[in-house]
Amino acid sequence: MKEYDRLSLTNGNTIAMRGVVIIFFGLVAFTACQDNEHSKEVLSHEEMVKVLSELYITEEKINRLGLPHDSAAKVFDYFHSKTFDKLGTTDSTFKRSLNYYMERPEEIEKIYSVMIDSLNLREQRLSIPKTP
Repeated sequence: MKEYDRLSLTNGNTIAMRGVVIIFFGLVAFTACQDNEHSKEVLSHEEMVKVLSELYITEEKINRLGLPHDSAAKVFDYFHSKTFDKLGTTDSTFKRSLNYYMERPEEIEKIYSVMIDSLNLREQRLSIPKTP
């Protein structure tokens, strides 16, 4: 009987250990899949800079038209969707990405810093007179 008890204990531990190993690898695989899915759902830093820059420029162009607020909002909504189409993304992906980065202050700060530099460079290029 003692032999049976020792054997069943060993097999029980082996089965339990296999279960722990399977659960561990399952969690690792699940986490890895989440990261891959997450990267598909959230725009990269470079993509965020492009989208934010384009939206800023679009908003500035509309503001310079001097339209009443309600009309400007409608025009902006139209060009807003055109901007996403042009950049190959969607409004929902942008919102999800913005929420993601807003929860990470260091990352959103980097994105805005690059965006400001990019817009400043664009402004400098436009202000240089073209020579014939």
